[in-house]
Amino acid sequence: MDSADHARSDGPLWKRLEAALLADIREGRFNDAGRLPSEHELAERFSVNRHTARQALAGLVQRGIVFKRKGGGSYLVPEMLDYEIGTRTRFNTNVAQQGREPSRTVIEVGERPAHGAVAAALAMAEGEPAVFILAVGKADDIPVSVSETYLPAARFAGIGALYAESLSMTKALLAYGVTDYTRDVTRVSARNPSQTDVLYLMQASTTPVLAVESIDIDAGKRPIVYHETRFAGERVHFVVR
Repeated sequence: MDSADHARSDGPLWKRLEAALLADIREGRFNDAGRLPSEHELAERFSVNRHTARQALAGLVQRGIVFKRKGGGSYLVPEMLDYEIGTRTRFNTNVAQQGREPSRTVIEVGERPAHGAVAAALAMAEGEPAVFILAVGKADDIPVSVSETYLPAARFAGIGALYAESLSMTKALLAYGVTDYTRDVTRVSARNPSQTDVLYLMQASTTPVLAVESIDIDAGKRPIVYHETRFAGERVHFVVR
């Protein structure tokens, strides 16, 4: 290994490679985009096989220092995103205010029966149809949130398709005559990530997520949107004003 001076000489080879990469990261040796060398490049540089390089990168993912983009390599986790929670919490606005580029990817749109917390939050009967939207929120193409959103289907039938087209809940609601809406309740808790969270947040299964349960109401104080959003715990700070 050509960076053996950065690593301890004992322990498994992949751990020594992980330590060498960690030293490189601390010394700022990677480019401004924060992209690490590929497994192949690391294997050649350190004269190891690709499996060893893969294990070393996985170790940095477990530490919360690196995240992997599907088919796009390994990147340093950027500075924490300050996410403001208030009466008008809007994802795009929050991300843009931090000088980052917001985007969303819709994973699923459909209808599901409302049960438990969802039915109670939206003042719906148990089993009543609700519009369901599963989406991933990103900042500079880095996933920071996975959201499950529910709306009463009786009032907002078809809104899922409008949201998938505009990627804006505000614009989608406007088509149903909702000109303004505010946050009524926000609950935050920490939990272990689900398999869905690990997949879409591209994070380690041992890294907690911050789960935000929220209810939005219209101008008439009627509940219209229920969200459960899981944020990558090592990429987001919550700010309450």
